[in-house]
Formats: sequence, structure tokens, C-alpha cells
Amino acid sequence: MSEVVELLQELIRIPSVNPQGDPGTDHTGEGAMAQFVGDFLVKLGMEVEIQFAEKDRPNIIGRLKSRHSKRHLLLGPHLDTVSVVGMTIEPFAGNARDGRIWGRGACDTKGPMAAMLAALRGLVQTGAKLAETDIWFAGLMGEESGNDGIEFLMQSDYFPKKGIKPDFGIAGEPTDLQIVHRHKGALWLKIRARGRACHASCADLGENAILKIRRAMDYVVQDLPKAYASQNDPVLGSPSFNLTMIHGGSKVNIIPDLCEIEIDHRSLPQGSHDEVVSRVRQALPECEVEVISDRPGLNTPADHPCIQRLTDVLCGGASGVKRDDFLVGAPWFADCSLMAKGGIPSIAFGPGSIRQAHTKDEFIEIAELEKGAKIFREFFDTLDR
Repeated sequence: MSEVVELLQELIRIPSVNPQGDPGTDHTGEGAMAQFVGDFLVKLGMEVEIQFAEKDRPNIIGRLKSRHSKRHLLLGPHLDTVSVVGMTIEPFAGNARDGRIWGRGACDTKGPMAAMLAALRGLVQTGAKLAETDIWFAGLMGEESGNDGIEFLMQSDYFPKKGIKPDFGIAGEPTDLQIVHRHKGALWLKIRARGRACHASCADLGENAILKIRRAMDYVVQDLPKAYASQNDPVLGSPSFNLTMIHGGSKVNIIPDLCEIEIDHRSLPQGSHDEVVSRVRQALPECEVEVISDRPGLNTPADHPCIQRLTDVLCGGASGVKRDDFLVGAPWFADCSLMAKGGIPSIAFGPGSIRQAHTKDEFIEIAELEKGAKIFREFFDTLDR
């Protein structure tokens, strides 16, 4: 087995399941994973710090210094995985078979993280030292429950306190080794209708909250999409509004005094979440509208120098291959959007397929993993150009 394969197997065998929801295991949190990654970075001679975003749930941050530290690259894979409930394979075995590595996190996102770490080790082992570009590695907690780690890192002013600002960021994600430089944003809303409870045999004495919420449901699935129908992006398509959760009532013989629905809105990068919230509140004055999560879209220009360098590596001098062949958008969102919101032009990139993320039999192709490590290593060599 190659070094990057063995490294990924080690990472998979350290459970780091996000504790929110039903994790399906008692082995939750990012502590053990952060310890492993921190030790790995220390062995490379990197300056390493631990940052607790929550109790026992850290970010781990390492810095590989160049000779002059004029520029700064941020690598930001997340340490956590989703639940293992319903998995049909051993989630923490990291088995290799059929040309694949299997286990929770194999592609999302321990595979991309292993590729980054292996490339860093390869750079250090050459004995070479970059002249002007420091490489920062931030293993981030809590991505799978709302990007908590990167949000804490950015809000803590970690980099300004160091007197630096990263020039470019890469969120390690399974992108089929394509450059996701644009993706949709996500706005999650809870809409709440209140009524008055009473015995169901005397319904006229109460006010049924479930019936009151019907107008909100119709508005979300009919009126809102029409209001934004004219918005369209050639890469990302149109905004979407989906009713994804509903809860109301406490007992069959009680008129419900509360009913809530939750909405998933996927926006275009140029869209305004504040405008959507304002529109919903104005249209539904009888309801309470709560913002559960507000994550911006990503729109990093394709002509950014780091994107150009990475596409050069991906093209590999092959004839007939164009830079644009590797530039894509995505309907999902990742930590790179909060990097960009904090002023760091960013992308999502890494080996593995999003189609395998969160699945009951998650895996990554070994050939793809090894290719990813090679690409990261070659990309590092371009940083001083």
C-alpha cells in the first residue's frame, strides 16, 4: 500500500463522528482526530496550535513556514464525519478491497485530508523549503453540523492576531478533483404558527395552529419560487425553496396551539438572504420567522492566480485540455464559503466523489486518492512562481 492509503486507513480508524443528532456510536467528537493530526504536523516540523471551538471539540492548526513568509495558503479539511447509523460496512475498519478504501469519512472528508497531509509530508521530505509562501493546515471541527469550526476560526481573528491574512484557501472536499469555485448558499428558516388549544370536541373554542400554517406552506412552495423564477445562473441554475420538516400537535384529541415548518433555501451567490427573510416576514405577519442557519454562497473568480496554478497542474501539459474543463459549481456548500466571507478567496477541492459522501457503504477509489496527493504535491511546487 502507498503511504497516502495507509494514512487514510489510520484516519478512518479514529472515530470522529459529529455528536449532533443520532451519531450511531459512543465514539464522537474530534478530539482524538485532532491529536493525531497535530502529532503528524509536529513531526513535519510545523508550528502547531490547538483551538477549542467547543469543550473537547478542537480545531488543530499548523504552519509550515517559508523563508520569507510573504504569502499564505490555507488548507482547511474538516475533522468530523456524519453519523454511522444505517451503515452496511464496518465504519471504522478502513478496509482496502476492490481498489477502494471503505469506511465513514473515506471520501468526506478524510480522503482529501489524507491527500493534503501526504503532500505536505512529501514536500518536507525533499528537504526543500518554500521561499515566500507559508502553508497553513487547519483541521476544522463541526463542519457537518453547520460549519462551526471555520466560523469560530474566522470570528476569533486568529490570522489577524498573527499579523497575516491567507491569500487563498482550499476546503478539502470530495470534488472528483475538479475545482469548485462557485456554489450555492443555504438559508434555513423555521416558520412558526401559534393557535389556542382546547378539547377537540369543542374546536370552536380554540384556534388550530396546523390550519394557520397552511398559508405559510403554500407561500413557500408556490409564491416564493415564482418570485425568484427570473433568477438563473448558467452554472448553478435557479434558487430553490423546499419544505423539509413539519411538526404540530401533541395529542389526537387536543386542538394544536403550535405548528412549525422548516424551510431549506438554496440561493445563488449573488442573492440576498436578508431580502428573502424580509419578504417572508412581510408575507406572513401572522407567523414567527426564525433564521436557523445562514450560509453564504461562493463566487471565487476563475482567474485567481492560485486557481490558475492548480488548473495548470490538472492540465498536466495534455493537448486539447482546457482550464475551464476543471472549473465547476456545486449545489451544496462547504467551509470555503465562510473563508471567502472572511476575505480569503477560496475553493473546495479534493479526491473522491460527493455521490459517495454520507452513504451506507462510503468509499474512495485508491487511484483517485493517490492522484489527489500527487496533485496537491505538484501544486505546492507552484506556489513561489
